[in-house]
Amino acid sequence: MRMLSGIMLVAMMLVTCTDVVGNFFGFPVLGSEEIVSLMAALLIAFVLPAAHADKAHIGVDILYMKLPPKIKRINNAILSVMMIGFFGLMTWECCNYGVQLKRIGQVSAILEIPTFYIIYAVAFGCGALTLVVAAQLVGIVGGGRHE
Repeated sequence: MRMLSGIMLVAMMLVTCTDVVGNFFGFPVLGSEEIVSLMAALLIAFVLPAAHADKAHIGVDILYMKLPPKIKRINNAILSVMMIGFFGLMTWECCNYGVQLKRIGQVSAILEIPTFYIIYAVAFGCGALTLVVAAQLVGIVGGGRHE
């Protein structure tokens, strides 16, 4: 998923640059904003699990670093349970929404790309994040690393 995110980021840059240069010469890329926005949704959904596993997200450690290890563990366990609930629900709702979009035949405005594929991909990314957090929760509860 990390590799796909990197590929999408480069593709977004290439589409944007091609559109800018093409626009300069009078040949803009049709649907470039649409392509970039759909790839951005996929990029965010696919990079979340890797970012969480690598602890690449931003955290405020002013108070947290002063807490004793036992309290840190309890805090991390509670936050993990909340994240599992939130992203599990988000996975479920994205799947339901994707089914609805597929049923009604929803497509993007310019290129008419079926949007349910994007929603299913977002659901997959949220599901993967849920599994990463669940694995970390098992480590926290099992007495493993908690920071």
